[in-house]
Amino acid sequence: MAANTAALKRGFHYDEANTKLSIYVNGTEIVNYTTTTINYPTTSAFMNLGTSSAPIAYTAGTPAFCMYTTNDGTSGSTSAEPFYVKSTLTGTGQVGGRARFHCYTNVVGGGWTNALKSYLEFGDSGTVTGLASSMCVEMLMPNANMGSGGAYYPLEIEYVAGGTSLVTAGSATGNQAGFIYMAQSGDADGDFDDHGFLFYLAGCTAGSGHLYDTTASAATGDATLKINVGGATKYLLIADDAS
Repeated sequence: MAANTAALKRGFHYDEANTKLSIYVNGTEIVNYTTTTINYPTTSAFMNLGTSSAPIAYTAGTPAFCMYTTNDGTSGSTSAEPFYVKSTLTGTGQVGGRARFHCYTNVVGGGWTNALKSYLEFGDSGTVTGLASSMCVEMLMPNANMGSGGAYYPLEIEYVAGGTSLVTAGSATGNQAGFIYMAQSGDADGDFDDHGFLFYLAGCTAGSGHLYDTTASAATGDATLKINVGGATKYLLIADDAS
């Protein structure tokens, strides 16, 4: 067939004129494939790999879904992005808008369990001329008055404690809990110990009362970093040197 027809009720249909392969169910086109996209014409049709009642079983080391790509571009301004998801919220008061990775376990796990892992690997000749990070988290703010209320942080970290979860940091049982876990691993030759930083802060203008304040007295420290603890403003003391 060269074009869609009203008589087509179910099965596959190839639209030669538009280079489109469609799947029909009871007279409704539920999905079509072109040379560049996969489209879902009806709002009730979604792409699912398994369901909550019938999940896809897979073997560790053999993922249920794989996507391997390569890019030979040399652009210094356009990012190579093999996977892109954009969610646009149009309803006032709507929450979320995110892509979610949900890992559930009800058994005693092994050495690690992660809901999401980001991994950046450099080969022997791999390097960058700028910034490299395993995960980049950005928030773009408008050039407008945001009004009162609300809080804006590029990164949110939450530890949700269960009512009877007996996890006590530093307890005799060896359980640990916290907001951030940082570890240096690999070749323990002291390179990171000698040249690494706990964190890197840029873009702040030093000034009295600012996030970075260099007006601290010599008796208390060379500068301060402003933090918030339980709704109260506090200050971390920092020094220009280790002495």
